[in-house]
Amino acid sequence: MHPLLLLLGVLSGQPAAAPPSEITGAVSPLIPSLCQPLEGGAGEGAPLRCSGLVGTDVFLRGPETAREVALARPVDFLPPPPAGGRLGRSVTWRLAGDRPFAAVLRYRFPDVVAAAPDLLVVVKAPTDEGPGCVAGAAEDVSVPTGSGLERAIAFADRRAPLFRCGRDTPALAGAVSEAARAILSTWFGTMRPDGG
Repeated sequence: MHPLLLLLGVLSGQPAAAPPSEITGAVSPLIPSLCQPLEGGAGEGAPLRCSGLVGTDVFLRGPETAREVALARPVDFLPPPPAGGRLGRSVTWRLAGDRPFAAVLRYRFPDVVAAAPDLLVVVKAPTDEGPGCVAGAAEDVSVPTGSGLERAIAFADRRAPLFRCGRDTPALAGAVSEAARAILSTWFGTMRPDGG
Protein backbone atom coordinates (compact mmCIF):
# COMPACT_ATOMS: atom_id res chain seq x y z
CA MET A 1 0.00 0.00 0.00
CA HIS A 2 1.26 3.47 -0.82
CA PRO A 3 2.67 5.22 2.31
CA LEU A 4 0.52 8.32 1.68
CA LEU A 5 -2.68 6.25 1.72
CA LEU A 6 -1.59 4.61 4.97
CA LEU A 7 -0.80 8.03 6.50
CA LEU A 8 -4.21 9.40 5.43
CA GLY A 9 -5.89 6.38 7.00
CA VAL A 10 -4.05 6.89 10.29
CA LEU A 11 -4.84 10.63 10.37
CA SER A 12 -8.53 10.09 9.62
CA GLY A 13 -8.91 7.31 12.18
CA GLN A 14 -10.15 4.94 9.46
CA PRO A 15 -8.22 2.33 7.50
CA ALA A 16 -7.15 3.62 4.11
CA ALA A 17 -8.92 2.12 1.13
CA ALA A 18 -6.83 -0.22 -0.96
CA PRO A 19 -5.51 1.38 -4.13
CA PRO A 20 -7.37 0.25 -7.27
CA SER A 21 -4.37 -1.82 -8.42
CA GLU A 22 -4.73 -4.04 -5.33
CA ILE A 23 -8.47 -4.62 -5.78
CA THR A 24 -9.58 -7.70 -7.66
CA GLY A 25 -12.94 -9.24 -8.44
CA ALA A 26 -14.59 -12.63 -8.52
CA VAL A 27 -18.04 -13.99 -9.26
CA SER A 28 -19.76 -16.89 -7.51
CA PRO A 29 -23.08 -18.52 -8.41
CA LEU A 30 -26.13 -17.88 -6.25
CA ILE A 31 -28.56 -20.60 -7.27
CA PRO A 32 -30.73 -21.86 -4.40
CA SER A 33 -30.98 -25.38 -5.86
CA LEU A 34 -27.18 -25.66 -5.47
CA CYS A 35 -27.24 -24.47 -1.85
CA GLN A 36 -27.48 -26.66 1.25
CA PRO A 37 -29.95 -26.27 4.15
CA LEU A 38 -28.37 -25.17 7.39
CA GLU A 39 -28.21 -27.82 10.06
CA GLY A 40 -31.67 -28.37 11.49
CA GLY A 41 -33.42 -26.45 8.69
CA ALA A 42 -35.99 -27.98 6.38
CA GLY A 43 -38.79 -26.90 4.06
CA GLU A 44 -39.30 -23.81 1.92
CA GLY A 45 -38.00 -20.71 3.61
CA ALA A 46 -35.41 -22.59 5.71
CA PRO A 47 -31.99 -20.89 5.71
CA LEU A 48 -29.62 -22.09 3.00
CA ARG A 49 -25.83 -21.97 2.82
CA CYS A 50 -24.46 -21.21 -0.66
CA SER A 51 -20.80 -21.49 -1.63
CA GLY A 52 -19.32 -18.06 -2.14
CA LEU A 53 -15.61 -17.42 -1.81
CA VAL A 54 -13.31 -19.48 0.37
CA GLY A 55 -14.24 -18.52 3.93
CA THR A 56 -17.15 -16.29 2.87
CA ASP A 57 -20.34 -18.17 2.11
CA VAL A 58 -23.68 -16.56 1.28
CA PHE A 59 -26.82 -17.37 3.28
CA LEU A 60 -30.37 -17.17 1.97
CA ARG A 61 -33.64 -17.25 3.84
CA GLY A 62 -37.27 -17.00 2.77
CA PRO A 63 -39.19 -17.66 -0.45
CA GLU A 64 -38.06 -16.37 -3.85
CA THR A 65 -40.29 -13.27 -3.72
CA ALA A 66 -39.11 -12.27 -0.23
CA ARG A 67 -35.56 -13.58 -0.12
CA GLU A 68 -33.19 -12.30 2.56
CA VAL A 69 -29.41 -12.44 2.13
CA ALA A 70 -26.47 -12.47 4.56
CA LEU A 71 -22.76 -12.62 3.80
CA ALA A 72 -20.23 -14.76 5.71
CA ARG A 73 -22.54 -15.79 8.57
CA PRO A 74 -26.28 -16.50 8.92
CA VAL A 75 -27.05 -13.35 10.91
CA ASP A 76 -27.78 -9.73 9.99
CA PHE A 77 -29.81 -10.66 6.91
CA LEU A 78 -30.66 -7.83 4.50
CA PRO A 79 -34.38 -7.13 4.41
CA PRO A 80 -36.23 -8.64 1.45
CA PRO A 81 -36.89 -6.29 -1.44
CA PRO A 82 -40.37 -4.82 -1.91
CA ALA A 83 -42.66 -5.48 -4.87
CA GLY A 84 -41.69 -9.14 -5.14
CA GLY A 85 -38.08 -8.38 -6.12
CA ARG A 86 -36.08 -11.44 -7.12
CA LEU A 87 -32.44 -11.97 -6.25
CA GLY A 88 -30.09 -12.56 -9.20
CA ARG A 89 -28.16 -15.77 -9.80
CA SER A 90 -24.65 -14.59 -8.95
CA VAL A 91 -22.62 -12.47 -6.54
CA THR A 92 -19.95 -10.09 -7.85
CA TRP A 93 -17.26 -9.86 -5.18
CA ARG A 94 -14.69 -7.12 -4.62
CA LEU A 95 -11.52 -8.17 -2.84
CA ALA A 96 -8.49 -6.48 -1.30
CA GLY A 97 -5.86 -9.21 -1.43
CA ASP A 98 -7.78 -12.41 -0.72
CA ARG A 99 -10.35 -10.81 1.59
CA PRO A 100 -13.74 -9.68 0.25
CA PHE A 101 -14.73 -6.20 1.34
CA ALA A 102 -17.92 -5.85 -0.72
CA ALA A 103 -20.41 -7.72 -2.87
CA VAL A 104 -22.76 -6.55 -5.61
CA LEU A 105 -26.16 -8.27 -5.67
CA ARG A 106 -28.57 -8.00 -8.59
CA TYR A 107 -32.32 -7.71 -8.03
CA ARG A 108 -35.06 -7.94 -10.69
CA PHE A 109 -38.61 -6.64 -10.28
CA PRO A 110 -40.76 -8.51 -12.83
CA ASP A 111 -44.08 -7.69 -11.11
CA VAL A 112 -43.64 -3.91 -11.02
CA VAL A 113 -46.15 -2.19 -13.33
CA ALA A 114 -43.70 0.52 -14.43
CA ALA A 115 -40.85 -1.42 -15.97
CA ALA A 116 -37.95 -0.96 -13.56
CA PRO A 117 -34.44 -1.92 -14.65
CA ASP A 118 -32.49 -4.29 -12.46
CA LEU A 119 -31.05 -2.79 -9.29
CA LEU A 120 -27.48 -3.53 -8.22
CA VAL A 121 -27.08 -3.35 -4.46
CA VAL A 122 -23.60 -2.82 -3.00
CA VAL A 123 -23.18 -4.62 0.32
CA LYS A 124 -20.21 -4.03 2.61
CA ALA A 125 -18.95 -7.42 3.78
CA PRO A 126 -18.94 -8.10 7.51
CA THR A 127 -15.67 -7.87 9.40
CA ASP A 128 -14.45 -9.14 12.75
CA GLU A 129 -15.46 -5.73 14.15
CA GLY A 130 -19.04 -5.71 12.94
CA PRO A 131 -21.81 -6.83 10.58
CA GLY A 132 -22.11 -6.00 6.92
CA CYS A 133 -24.67 -3.58 5.55
CA VAL A 134 -25.92 -1.86 2.41
CA ALA A 135 -23.53 0.86 1.24
CA GLY A 136 -25.55 1.89 -1.80
CA ALA A 137 -27.18 0.91 -5.06
CA ALA A 138 -27.08 1.54 -8.78
CA GLU A 139 -29.57 1.04 -11.56
CA ASP A 140 -28.48 -1.38 -14.29
CA VAL A 141 -28.73 0.88 -17.30
CA SER A 142 -25.97 1.59 -19.79
CA VAL A 143 -24.78 5.16 -20.17
CA PRO A 144 -21.83 6.59 -22.11
CA THR A 145 -19.57 6.06 -19.07
CA GLY A 146 -20.35 2.33 -18.83
CA SER A 147 -22.84 -0.27 -17.69
CA GLY A 148 -24.70 -0.30 -14.41
CA LEU A 149 -22.53 -3.17 -13.17
CA GLU A 150 -19.36 -1.21 -13.98
CA ARG A 151 -20.74 1.76 -12.02
CA ALA A 152 -21.70 -0.47 -9.08
CA ILE A 153 -18.23 -2.05 -9.04
CA ALA A 154 -16.47 1.33 -9.16
CA PHE A 155 -18.81 2.59 -6.42
CA ALA A 156 -18.07 -0.49 -4.27
CA ASP A 157 -14.32 -0.08 -4.72
CA ARG A 158 -14.46 3.60 -3.78
CA ARG A 159 -17.05 3.63 -1.01
CA ALA A 160 -17.37 0.23 0.68
CA PRO A 161 -13.90 -0.02 2.30
CA LEU A 162 -14.45 3.14 4.38
CA PHE A 163 -18.24 2.85 4.80
CA ARG A 164 -19.26 2.72 8.47
CA CYS A 165 -22.32 0.52 8.95
CA GLY A 166 -24.85 2.10 11.27
CA ARG A 167 -23.31 5.57 10.86
CA ASP A 168 -23.02 6.35 7.16
CA THR A 169 -26.00 6.70 4.83
CA PRO A 170 -26.32 4.42 1.80
CA ALA A 171 -26.01 6.38 -1.43
CA LEU A 172 -27.05 6.05 -5.04
CA ALA A 173 -24.35 5.49 -7.64
CA GLY A 174 -25.30 7.84 -10.45
CA ALA A 175 -28.74 8.90 -11.56
CA VAL A 176 -31.67 6.52 -11.13
CA SER A 177 -35.18 6.48 -12.59
CA GLU A 178 -38.27 7.38 -10.59
CA ALA A 179 -39.33 3.71 -10.55
CA ALA A 180 -35.96 2.65 -9.13
CA ARG A 181 -35.93 5.52 -6.63
CA ALA A 182 -39.39 4.51 -5.38
CA ILE A 183 -38.26 0.91 -4.85
CA LEU A 184 -35.05 1.97 -3.10
CA SER A 185 -36.87 4.53 -0.97
CA THR A 186 -39.30 1.88 0.22
CA TRP A 187 -36.58 -0.70 0.69
CA PHE A 188 -33.76 1.25 2.30
CA GLY A 189 -35.42 4.46 3.42
CA THR A 190 -34.28 7.83 2.22
CA MET A 191 -31.14 7.58 0.14
CA ARG A 192 -29.25 10.60 -1.13
CA PRO A 193 -27.66 10.84 -4.58
CA ASP A 194 -23.91 10.37 -4.55
CA GLY A 195 -23.15 11.67 -7.99
CA GLY A 196 -20.91 8.63 -8.46
